[in-house]
Amino acid sequence: MVILGTQTLVAICNAIESHLGDATGIARSQSYDELTEGMNTTPTLAVYPQSGSTVYQHTFRQGVRITHATIHIDVIAKLRADLKGDMAVLVPLIDAVQTEIEKEREGYLFGLDGVQWGDWRWERVVFVMAGQEYIGARFFMDLTVY
Repeated sequence: MVILGTQTLVAICNAIESHLGDATGIARSQSYDELTEGMNTTPTLAVYPQSGSTVYQHTFRQGVRITHATIHIDVIAKLRADLKGDMAVLVPLIDAVQTEIEKEREGYLFGLDGVQWGDWRWERVVFVMAGQEYIGARFFMDLTVY
């Protein structure tokens, strides 16, 4: 178990998956320990840690550990077919996830104390799973944990 400040990667990934899965209405959501190689149900939301780092800052003779974590949120919309149809399914899903992310408030993100925003962004992705292409988007969430 990796401890980030007062929260763990387990807690962070599970909280994001639980919140976004419920709030967006996406058919299936998976946290890091539920990921599968193939895709039986779309749309699917998958949350997992990608990278992290820790820095120590000293101020007024006290040390503070600040941990940064990048969490990926993959939104797998549908099996690729034609661009117009693919985008018609994908764009509303991006809007739904983005809307929920923007509702989160500083210092208590996804119900977790001590987790704060760094930056976040998304990009369109063609995921290849079990030899098949799926249209989707990947959200990159850079979080800071005190």
